[in-house]
Amino acid sequence: MGTPDVWVRVNSVTFGSRMVRADTVEQVRWDRKTPQHLILTLHGGDEVRQDVRPGEPIGDMDDTEGTEGTEGTDLAEHLVSAIARAADRPGAHMLDLKRDENTGAVGWFRTPLVDKPWAG
Repeated sequence: MGTPDVWVRVNSVTFGSRMVRADTVEQVRWDRKTPQHLILTLHGGDEVRQDVRPGEPIGDMDDTEGTEGTEGTDLAEHLVSAIARAADRPGAHMLDLKRDENTGAVGWFRTPLVDKPWAG
């Protein structure tokens, strides 16, 4: 059985997109000062930001107190759980923040990364 390899695709309209290895993530937090982003602190102190509402413009974010705080905190906790679940499976995996087409809920979805044999 191979060693699990988990990646997180981090997307931000403001800061761009980046893929980070999950084992380099030291902290995931949501800050009321930047309610449109989750902040992932990586080993070495580098920070990356994830838009918390995929597919929606930042201008549509409501930065008032209420459900937004809960949502940001919940998404941070769910990312940590998703990393742990993916790491418990063999193989390589990608975690993406997406909107579920059936329920409309935003969450972290795992996709296996499949190595295809080279042709030739």
